[in-house]
Amino acid sequence: MPTQLIKPLDVQRLDVRCNVGDAIVANLAIHLVFFFKRHLDVTALGDAFAQALTNVPVFAGRMTFAGGTMRIRCEGQGVPFTSMSSDRTLADAIRSATDEGGLWLIDPVNGATARWGRGPLCKVRVTHLADDATAIGFSWHHAIGDMQTFMVFMNAWTAAAAGEPLAEPLIVEDRAAYLDEHLPADGAREPGVRTLGLAELARSALYLAKDARKQRTLSLYFGDDEIIRMREAYGNGKRLSANDVVCAHVCEALMEADPAVDRRTLAIAVNARTRCGLDPLLIGNILTTLSLELRRGEAASSIAERLRHIVDHFADEHCDMRINQQFLDAAGPWRAARCVSTAFDPAQWNPLVSNQSGFGVYRLQFEGTFPFYYTALLKLPVAGLGALLDGADGRGLVFQMALPPKEIEATSSPATREHMHRFRRGGDDIPGLHREIHG
Repeated sequence: MPTQLIKPLDVQRLDVRCNVGDAIVANLAIHLVFFFKRHLDVTALGDAFAQALTNVPVFAGRMTFAGGTMRIRCEGQGVPFTSMSSDRTLADAIRSATDEGGLWLIDPVNGATARWGRGPLCKVRVTHLADDATAIGFSWHHAIGDMQTFMVFMNAWTAAAAGEPLAEPLIVEDRAAYLDEHLPADGAREPGVRTLGLAELARSALYLAKDARKQRTLSLYFGDDEIIRMREAYGNGKRLSANDVVCAHVCEALMEADPAVDRRTLAIAVNARTRCGLDPLLIGNILTTLSLELRRGEAASSIAERLRHIVDHFADEHCDMRINQQFLDAAGPWRAARCVSTAFDPAQWNPLVSNQSGFGVYRLQFEGTFPFYYTALLKLPVAGLGALLDGADGRGLVFQMALPPKEIEATSSPATREHMHRFRRGGDDIPGLHREIHG
């Protein structure tokens, strides 16, 4: 299993100061696996990868602390790039990734280790499968940036592989100062972040050591026809997005899964680029979370309507990135290291959903081949963290969330699954892959 350290073709000495969004996710890594029905040339992939790193060098950087702030130092350190072969087929590999045994498909970044500069921020593994298919496992430290940042890099990689010009990303060396200058002066009046108390910190550490490994992934597929019926049923003539109704639909079920809990706080990650008119090629975690209280017994239609309202009023009422940064700067390095979203509660898990759909994943291509399927590997330390992803071929949505065993058992019962798919009809066009994996 050969591994090479791929570096940018030109060494760029960038020293990027992270912002509050980067600090909140500073212990998290994201793992995605892409499946192609073709034996891809690993040498050509590596050469194109080096060109992409030259274009977006933060993926080759390392974390450091300087002047009391967290930074990404880019001096051409490089990305471990591994190639291997497997006797498993494409179907076996996809099933493995979905059944939580897919870690063999990635070379996972250790979020906590990378945070303190003791490891790379990005790793890639290319696996040639038995039936001439290829899996590309991509793991990156969340402090580099969000899903939009990742897609800037992926578009650069595929463009380089095709010999096409690469779009110039916007990389600013002081993310916090840039956002302070470009975000609206008005916005949220209260920070959306806080620092964990020492007792909460101890409780969180105990959970990580004792219970985090017991978590499993809830994975649900909702087809396009199913989502259309949800929007019609929940909207009552109001405009609701597919994400609105799917999040509300699943959250209603999650609230019913535990009769002992009457309230939880739903946190939705919002991309401030689209909501505040920022450059779409801006690199970083240009997002924050919107919080919405969930009440046991509340209908999904009500949840969806309230969710749409706060998203529509994000820029003028809920954009808290500037005030969050002020909170972080005043906290100092030690307290800043304990900075979390106000929705995070060590005493009970709360759902936090990020949107990884609609970014054009299925338009990526290597050697003229588009991804057949992609999925996230949710090896996350905190229960309730989840994501919305595009279904196969960009059809429908996949909802994934890391949950404790009790909630997994409750949401996996035939009665609950039937209730959650009550908008599905026998004639719906559901890709066979999703029928096999999600039922």
